[in-house]
Amino acid sequence: MSSLGCSTRVAVLFAIVIAIFFVVGLAGGAIGRGLGIDSPSFLHVPPLEIHDFFKGDRIAEVAGFTITNTLIASTLTMIVVLAISVAATRKMRVIPGRLQALVEMGIEMLASFIDGVAGKKYGRKFLPVIATIFIFVMFNAYLAMVPVFGPGFHVTEQATAISSNGGTVEYVTASADVHKGDIIARLDNGDEIVAAITGHVYLDVSVGDVISPGQDVAEIKNEPHLLRSANTDINMTLALAIMAVLFIEFSAFRARGFRHYISEYVNVGEFARGIRMLFSREIAGAPLAIMTGIINMIMGLLEAISHGTRVISFSFRLFGNMTAGEILLLSAAFLIPWVMAIPFYGLEILIGFIQALIFGGLTLVFASVAVAHASEDH
Repeated sequence: MSSLGCSTRVAVLFAIVIAIFFVVGLAGGAIGRGLGIDSPSFLHVPPLEIHDFFKGDRIAEVAGFTITNTLIASTLTMIVVLAISVAATRKMRVIPGRLQALVEMGIEMLASFIDGVAGKKYGRKFLPVIATIFIFVMFNAYLAMVPVFGPGFHVTEQATAISSNGGTVEYVTASADVHKGDIIARLDNGDEIVAAITGHVYLDVSVGDVISPGQDVAEIKNEPHLLRSANTDINMTLALAIMAVLFIEFSAFRARGFRHYISEYVNVGEFARGIRMLFSREIAGAPLAIMTGIINMIMGLLEAISHGTRVISFSFRLFGNMTAGEILLLSAAFLIPWVMAIPFYGLEILIGFIQALIFGGLTLVFASVAVAHASEDH
């Protein structure tokens, strides 16, 4: 009876805490501000901004190499995975500890899954690549749910647009956001003032103003998020897709040999046979052989196109699903912080695992089908 009473008190306490967070979140979120609820500024959630939908935002530039927030996030993912691996294998024992047992269980499950699809002959050969893809995609998704990702933690970059010559302003940009190189203002003498960085522009002049040389024309401010999920950068998902497709094609090439591999895409044997028949005594069967050869060549071209489109399907499937989840979490936290996003975090845990499984699983299936043709060819 006392145990039941204790459970009830814990449940009531938990409900009270959730209710307090809900009220505080409602006051500090967009809905509360829209209802006119006054709240301290420290409760306000930063506005929902996505500076560049398809790629990461520039954080810094080192020796001409642009460092983006998604590149930093992917590097952080590799560091975390490496740290877990080192910690789990640093002092390996016959009777494993908790971390070693957890890592061994995960690897064994992956190995069993791969062996079940590709068979023992190719399973261990495929394991390093498939496991790398699965772990990298999954950890990218899970680390993105840590609060340091997204709004709230950002870097600030500012630049001032200055007029080198004097004149009368005859044009100013109507856009609130500009990209590097965009025209901010134009003078009557033809001089153009362009943006030095990408960001939000704050104009200091208007059309008709007379400005002097060296006068400030506008301030440009950029505040990209310090960290953004690597899975939401099309460049990252495209790189993974290219790696996966190259792995599939290399597996097929190694298993089937050059002649059988290339004949899948360049099949001119029947067409050549038909041409030879035209100049032999079997001229009656030449038209059919030539027509069959043309069909085979078209089929080879379609096969090559289908293999190439795997890059697009791989990359955009992962990019689209992970970006949608990121926007969903940010939108929920923006409307009612602290509480509203909690159910979606549970959903994102499942989606992160599913997307990693789909990406790695499709790579495994395509590679298994490619090497399976080797036994048919030989």
